[in-house]
Amino acid sequence: MFFAWDITISAGTSESSPLTQVLKLTKGVITGVWVKFPAGCRGLVKVRLLRSEFQLVPLSRGEWVTGDNETVPTETYYQLKETPAQLKFVGCSPGTSYAHTLTVRVAVEPPEVATPYSVIGDLVAIFKRLLGL
Repeated sequence: MFFAWDITISAGTSESSPLTQVLKLTKGVITGVWVKFPAGCRGLVKVRLLRSEFQLVPLSRGEWVTGDNETVPTETYYQLKETPAQLKFVGCSPGTSYAHTLTVRVAVEPPEVATPYSVIGDLVAIFKRLLGL
């Protein structure tokens, strides 16, 4: 499954009083997160994604993802065990003179798809049965 949100951060939003928004998801495993920064952000627009108070993106606690005219990809593996599940988007834009709209995309897969080891194990079991081992 693929989720996407366009989130507008007002000009001059401070780190001490950031924009927060709840991103609603379903049960499964987060396998990827992408944040698209439009042209003009110049590294001044900053983003974090949290699960409860655990910082998922970026993994370096207390840091921010920034960009300018680019999509920043993040590979991750984080299991969401309940529905509805949610992440918290935190964003700020100190030093900016106009609002910026970012696009946040999150891929959530069923655990049996997201876990390559279980898929590989299933394939090995099938081959063993086919070969009579």
